[in-house]
Amino acid sequence: MVKITRERISILLLLAALILTVQASLPEKAHAQSNVYVASLDQNIDSGAEDFVVSSINDASSLGIHNFILILNTNGGSGTNMENIISAISSYEGVSNNNFTTLVAPSSAHAFSAGAYIAESSSSIFMVPGTVIGSATPIVSGIPTGEENTTLAKDINAFTQYMTALTGSHGRNSNATALMVTKGVSYDCQTTSSCVALQQHVINRVLNANSTQQALTLMNAGDATIHYAGTRSVFLSVISDPNLDSILFLAGTFAILADLYHPTLILTVVGAVAIALALLGLGVFGAPIVSIVLMLIGAFFIFLELKTHHGVSAIAGVIIFIVGFLLIFSLPSSAPAPASAPSGSGTFIQAGLVTYTILGLLGAGGVFGSIYLYRVRETLMNQPPAQNPKAIIGKQGRLTSDLKAGEVATANIGAEDFTVTGSTDMPKGTIVRVKDVQGLRLTVERTEN
Repeated sequence: MVKITRERISILLLLAALILTVQASLPEKAHAQSNVYVASLDQNIDSGAEDFVVSSINDASSLGIHNFILILNTNGGSGTNMENIISAISSYEGVSNNNFTTLVAPSSAHAFSAGAYIAESSSSIFMVPGTVIGSATPIVSGIPTGEENTTLAKDINAFTQYMTALTGSHGRNSNATALMVTKGVSYDCQTTSSCVALQQHVINRVLNANSTQQALTLMNAGDATIHYAGTRSVFLSVISDPNLDSILFLAGTFAILADLYHPTLILTVVGAVAIALALLGLGVFGAPIVSIVLMLIGAFFIFLELKTHHGVSAIAGVIIFIVGFLLIFSLPSSAPAPASAPSGSGTFIQAGLVTYTILGLLGAGGVFGSIYLYRVRETLMNQPPAQNPKAIIGKQGRLTSDLKAGEVATANIGAEDFTVTGSTDMPKGTIVRVKDVQGLRLTVERTEN
């Protein structure tokens, strides 16, 4: 039978993490139609979405496919990732005979915020009944104190011009799409005969289709393979969520702290993996360097609790960590944007109440947990040993073998057999009393019956 140890469990955890990382880095195998490439994006615009769309466009280009259909349903997301996707679309359309079409489907789908920009960067935009496009006002971050009004106006104007340039270059109504940015206007498409998006000419056509497959059939792509985000793209989407990264970072820190109080090695490995994934995700997301540094300083103060033991360092560390996390949404991203993108640091995501609640609970739990673990450890360390070797001194027993002076024999004392020695000869059966303890050997002397 194979013995399970903490070291073997730790090795297995590391191997599992390595296998998942390698698998995530493998490119997805494509199964493309000869005349049209169809990709379905049903998620927020993030690093995973960028990876999927850009790699799909590159795949279509390498296969010599001139028609690309992007099935889109999104609430928006990162401005930087959006701009990189638009840059890839522009490069694809720049090749002769290439046509990029965005299909907002199925019914109830929408192209909001960053999705509206991506759609308007396409050669053609098709929608099915029951869909919406618009609401593209960005959340501008990194505005200097005292310049809120002027900087906000400047950045909103930059994104408005960006939107109108995308729309105008494809012959659609740029005045209508400008309102998506300045006023947050959305255009719906209730039926084929009542489609505001088509009436305002922010799209090219509404398809009389009840499903995505039926819409593709009307677009002469009914037999095309629909490509979906693969393992690598999904991994990037999950790991680039700053909310998840902050929770992983803080949880990993406290896991290592708990393991230092009560060593198991497993918690240390799990905590280290969590922190590594958090740092990887923050890098993929493009978190500001200042934010990452503050989060690391916060972790240092939490570990300092090992020396202070009063909870002050842990509390200070959690506060510094949360400040660093909040700055992710307040400072400009460290990720580079395409040269054609607006100068403003726009995004379409922000921290939510759920994130603040989880961070607060996790931080408070970690602080009180570290104090509790310290108190438990101190109590255990101050307790007397469960067995006091000196407690056997004075007890009596009987020799179970002859004892020669200065040599060793055996004696039964308190129902247990011990190795004993003495200064005089004593025959087997002699009643003796323990005088001293020397390691695992008892010194005995004769006593009266």
